[in-house]
Amino acid sequence: MSTAGFKDYAQHFAESRAAVVSLAVSLAFVACAIFAPLLSPTDPYDLTQLQLSDALKPTGSTRMLPGEEVRANIRIDGSATSVQPATAAKTHATLVAEPCGLNCLGVGVQPEGTRLANLQIRNLPAGATVEGARKHPVQPWWTVDNPEGGKVRIASNGPLPATFTFLAIARSMDQETDFVFRLGTDSFGRDMFSAILYGVRISVFVGLVAAGAAMVIGTGLGLLSAWRGGLTDAIIMRAVGFMLGLPALLVGLAILAILGNGVSKVVLAIVIVQWSYYARTARSFAMSELGKEYVEAARCLRLSPARIMLRHVLPNCMPQIIVLFTLNIASAISLESSLSFLGVGLPLTRPSLGMLIASGYEFIFSHKYWISIYPGIVLLVMIVAMNLLGDRLRDLNNPRLDR
Repeated sequence: MSTAGFKDYAQHFAESRAAVVSLAVSLAFVACAIFAPLLSPTDPYDLTQLQLSDALKPTGSTRMLPGEEVRANIRIDGSATSVQPATAAKTHATLVAEPCGLNCLGVGVQPEGTRLANLQIRNLPAGATVEGARKHPVQPWWTVDNPEGGKVRIASNGPLPATFTFLAIARSMDQETDFVFRLGTDSFGRDMFSAILYGVRISVFVGLVAAGAAMVIGTGLGLLSAWRGGLTDAIIMRAVGFMLGLPALLVGLAILAILGNGVSKVVLAIVIVQWSYYARTARSFAMSELGKEYVEAARCLRLSPARIMLRHVLPNCMPQIIVLFTLNIASAISLESSLSFLGVGLPLTRPSLGMLIASGYEFIFSHKYWISIYPGIVLLVMIVAMNLLGDRLRDLNNPRLDR
């Protein structure tokens, strides 16, 4: 297409505002797919970043860092007190113990003023209790929630043993961070905004690769069928008719039930479903082109069949094939999402849009709508935009329609 022809084509394309908007939206989704690792604040594939404490948080919630846990064995030997850390983890707080009167021992954390979620004392000698604590129904454990000043008092009605050892466990309060879950989190604690960006990346990748591979295979078989005719044409067209007679979702389910889930398997299933559309379209337009004078002239020049079909016939069939390719990208994305929603598409560790919608379906009636609604809206907008774009291209390439 010449520069003038392209400008004229673009001018007619721009006459439809819906087509321009759909093109902009489609390009935005492609950009999100390419730059998803840069745009997403977290990596939903990194399981080490996930925290179950962040699961099912609504839109606008802040991330909370889990509090530190400090364990220490405290030994009382007469008037001497020694604290031996029970864990090798590095923490900001340390446990301390000091007498607080007759038959009384105070246990707390340093630095002073550290807010504790709870402080637990284990293995105290008989007769000793912890003031304001609740006791385990079986074990000799006492727990104080939100101890004032981060300290508790161990008291006894009788004299404490001269020598004994007990375990103290302090857990600090969860700390609020500056990170905000803009679209909430799912049941695994994944940031929905990040998961949707990566889901768009998977959908766009599967749509482009699957539709592109189906276009290459189907177009090649369609051109072969048109050129050879006879038995070759009959076999290919019977295969096309057989594939077109089967529901695409049913074929995808059958293929993935045999091969298992995964990105490559989903792409293969979509290619098997979609190649027949390109074969029928390419054969139809190639048959009409083979009867024209320029093909007869090429044959008179004794050009090879491959050169005639690829260099002369195929370029005249490409506008219609490109339109079909655009429409089938949306179909491929829809089929991949449907298969993932049914649990046979991508694994749980690959949060595609269909998988995100499926994972939030069980929570939607408990008012946790954001897990399914937001991926569903993104998927709907993506498919509608690509379908509108394909419809506009089809109208521009239809000579029966008055521009």
